[in-house]
Amino acid sequence: MSFLFKYNEKLKFDTGNENYYELIKDGLLHFSKVITFITSPFLKIILNLNGVSYGKNVTVFGIPRIENKGSIKLGSNMRLISAKCGYNSGNLAGGVFLRTSKSGKITTGDEVYLNGTSIISEEEITLGNRIMIGANTVIMDTNSHNVPYRDRLKRWDKIVRKPVKIEDDVWIGANCFIMKGVTIGKGSIVGAGSVVISEVKPFSIYAGNPAVFVKAIDEE
Repeated sequence: MSFLFKYNEKLKFDTGNENYYELIKDGLLHFSKVITFITSPFLKIILNLNGVSYGKNVTVFGIPRIENKGSIKLGSNMRLISAKCGYNSGNLAGGVFLRTSKSGKITTGDEVYLNGTSIISEEEITLGNRIMIGANTVIMDTNSHNVPYRDRLKRWDKIVRKPVKIEDDVWIGANCFIMKGVTIGKGSIVGAGSVVISEVKPFSIYAGNPAVFVKAIDEE
């Protein structure tokens, strides 16, 4: 029976429990988590119905909201977490929300983890590989409205849109806003609650509103 108490790193990453004993206890105390895991394989039908293409081993916890008029392509070994009981490190305000206009495009690499993340594209948003995004973060490539006050409720063709690119191995904290035209460099970290309106250099930590450079990260 000792295997029940043996530390399991993959189990810790997948469920938040360090061993199978903790997993069993967690399931008994929080049965909603069990339901979330059981229903997960069936929820990929939501991606299929909305024309989302995706790779292998994509996991859907809870019900995501998908509004796809353009193109959404997801990589392999991804997680879309929309269920509060499926999130280990914070509290989700809502589920994963992916929206594209007819001209919009969302593309991700492999091992991207969306935790109640909203991605709204009218131009192009590209995410690389091995990207972690904390709860409730919003990524947009559009202003959504015009800046001149007379045009804010009209002239949709004049709205400013610029592509967003998030490179490999980026960690974005909870409750962040990533705005149009931004590139977040490889290996960087964006602190929780940040509003990113300009480039984030590779292997750097940025934080604040607006997000500013905090310090460099050792590439090793």
